[in-house]
Amino acid sequence: MLTVLTRAREGAMALSHKAGDTEFVRRAADRFGELLTSLVGDYRQNGKGPLELLGQPEKLAERALLAQAPVSSPWDELIGPFFRSEGVQARLRISRQAVAAKAARRRLLRVFTSDDVALFPVWQFAGRSVLPGLAEVLALFPEDLVDGWVLAGWLRTKDAELGAVPLDALVEGEGDRVLAVAHSASAALAA
Repeated sequence: MLTVLTRAREGAMALSHKAGDTEFVRRAADRFGELLTSLVGDYRQNGKGPLELLGQPEKLAERALLAQAPVSSPWDELIGPFFRSEGVQARLRISRQAVAAKAARRRLLRVFTSDDVALFPVWQFAGRSVLPGLAEVLALFPEDLVDGWVLAGWLRTKDAELGAVPLDALVEGEGDRVLAVAHSASAALAA
């Protein structure tokens, strides 16, 4: 198990271009190795093997990263970074079905890639919940009428009527002002 982590760490270090990146990967791999070793020891004490409980080590590492690491995208500068569904599940501590249901009801903002992968902008979360006031704003923009990319762009761009970036105003606790502007913006974007 540790051999897989060591090989992964060495491969990542070879690809890394910055000393800080190498140190980040080393520290994360070391800590993951410590935690995984302890977990495997607990499993063994209870008569279980890691393969039967965790699956293949390579797949475990992939699942762990999918659940926590934002996905890189060319849209990162304006709209990203993004979580996949697994990241939202881990952040909100809800099931995949609950993530899909919240997104379908526009309680979460999701965008779809050209190959139909659902992504969720990271900035819509405050700790382990959705940013206060955001769900009410999102609900004004039905998914079948306003594309998620368009809505994300509006939330991250200065709105003339608001005089601020809607997302920034929400972060500042100005949900009522954003909601008022969102009513007129939703009509314009849906047209």
